[in-house]
Formats: sequence, structure tokens, C-alpha cells
Amino acid sequence: MLLILAGLLVWKPPRLPRRSGRTRVDLGATARLLLIGLTSGMPLSGAFQTAGTYAGPPMQGMIDTVSRRARTIGFAAALAEAPAPLRPLAVRLARAHTTGAPMADTVAAFIEEERTERRAAMLVRINRLPVTLVVPLALLILPGFVLLTLGPTVAGVITDLFGALQ
Repeated sequence: MLLILAGLLVWKPPRLPRRSGRTRVDLGATARLLLIGLTSGMPLSGAFQTAGTYAGPPMQGMIDTVSRRARTIGFAAALAEAPAPLRPLAVRLARAHTTGAPMADTVAAFIEEERTERRAAMLVRINRLPVTLVVPLALLILPGFVLLTLGPTVAGVITDLFGALQ
């Protein structure tokens, strides 16, 4: 009992890993912000700038870079040369801008495809969960179950055996 109390006094709870100064780039959130701007009637350049304003620091910097570049070489060319995290959405926007396809439909299709990919990745992780939980089950829960079920019987046999020897 004293050993358990001493262990509780010495034990330190595990700490969560610290986040680095970088925030995560969420292309799906940026696409949703862009879709809101486009469906409200804003032109692509205005909706793109507004989405960048609300998307957060990493994405805002990339969108500002593309917007500045668009002033010199054109919006479609600047989108085609977008930074890597922004490229999947930017390439589709450049293609839609060049062909005259509706921008809101292009962004909505991108959002739906991204959701489908996220769901598929989540299902893969969920399907791996039972395999991952086999180790704790085998090493922690089953031995405890065996001790609880067989322990009293073994203790009774040992008591009977040593009681008969005396």
C-alpha cells in the first residue's frame, strides 16, 4: 500500500507534445472560404484574397504570393505556379479560369473530393484500430482476467495442500 502511495507521489502525468510555431495548412477550409466568397457574387480575385485573409498565416502568405504574381503574369498563370500546399486547388482554379468553367462548381467539386479522400483515410485508420488494440488486450487485459478467474482456485489449492502437510 505504501509503495502505491509513493508511486502516486512520484508519478508525473505525461505531457502532450508541444506544437511548433507553424500552424497547419488546411486547404479544405480555404476552399470552403473561397466557395463562400464565390457564391456571394465576388470575383475570383476578391474571393481568393478574402479566403486568404481568414485562412490563417501560412495559407495567407501563399495566397498573397499568388495574388501579387497574378498582377504581373495573369491570374491563371499565377495559379498554375502556386506553392505546393495550395497547388491541388490552384491548378483546378487555373483550368476553370482558362476554360471559362464556373468557379463555384469547380471549388465545390474540389471540396467534395477532398472530403471523400479524408473519409477514406479515416476509414483506413479505423480499420487498423482492432489490430492495434490486440497488443494491449493480450499483454494487459488477458493476464488480469486469468488472475481474477484462476487466482482464487490456485490459492485454495495451495491452502489445501499446505494445510494437509501440517
